[in-house]
Amino acid sequence: MKNIIYLVSIFFSLLLGLSSCKHNDNKKIKIEESLNEVSSKVIDQLDQRELKHSIKDFQGVWISFSSYLEHESAFKDYNQNKYFKIVNKKKTLDITLVDHQENNIEFNQGYLGFLDIDNSISSSSEETLIKKLKESGSRLIRFKKGQEKYDKTNIEISSGFNRYFDVTEILEDGFDYNEKDKFVSFRLVSSLPMGIFKILKSKSKKEGIDYIKEYNLQELSSKIKVTIDKTFFHTEMSEASKRKAFLVKGDIAYLEEINDDWAKVYYDGNVVSGGYIKRSDIDILE
Repeated sequence: MKNIIYLVSIFFSLLLGLSSCKHNDNKKIKIEESLNEVSSKVIDQLDQRELKHSIKDFQGVWISFSSYLEHESAFKDYNQNKYFKIVNKKKTLDITLVDHQENNIEFNQGYLGFLDIDNSISSSSEETLIKKLKESGSRLIRFKKGQEKYDKTNIEISSGFNRYFDVTEILEDGFDYNEKDKFVSFRLVSSLPMGIFKILKSKSKKEGIDYIKEYNLQELSSKIKVTIDKTFFHTEMSEASKRKAFLVKGDIAYLEEINDDWAKVYYDGNVVSGGYIKRSDIDILE
């Protein structure tokens, strides 16, 4: 929705520009070309919103963001809180960093799916409601795990969700996160950041629930495999920051980021450890 509003505003700005250049044919031609391009983009965005999405479109690890700064090639998140969302089939794990702080973190387990009839959600048990969830539809719903009964007071409904590609894979689920802009946009990422993964693993040990397995993080995350006898971790993307810690041939690690020369990874062993390793020392697993 944000993209459509932005494109429409550009469209009308170009129209104003077109009306003010009656005696400048070259400028007029350029503006007309820009109008055609913007019109095509608006139509593409509207076409994407008309597609009937499936729950399969929402699978993966998602992180909140506000904008993409092209000149920095960086995503920025100006939301009050930082949000992570893991969707494994119909199960969801929402992780909120209050004020973007890892020492103030909230976890919510729940479910995500589609329902099209209002009375389908009146006074249902968790088991019944899960069975009613459809794979696709026009209304997306989510609800927290562990309630005795579910009705319209504890089930959230969204008809304004969207899933599309713009620089990266984007999800707008249309739910209210109590942010200033109300709705939150998410981008698909390779894996959870190492810091959040370590907190989740620690939580698993304390509570006796294997959240890594429960939410299928191994399959939902991108991973690498070491192809040489030994590859060393680096604190930064430089030879000078080489550390003593290393991975050996055959080790599989979670992939956070990658470029032409370096990959940021972490290894889930007895202790979770990570850093930068050389891109030439690994294969990316499909």
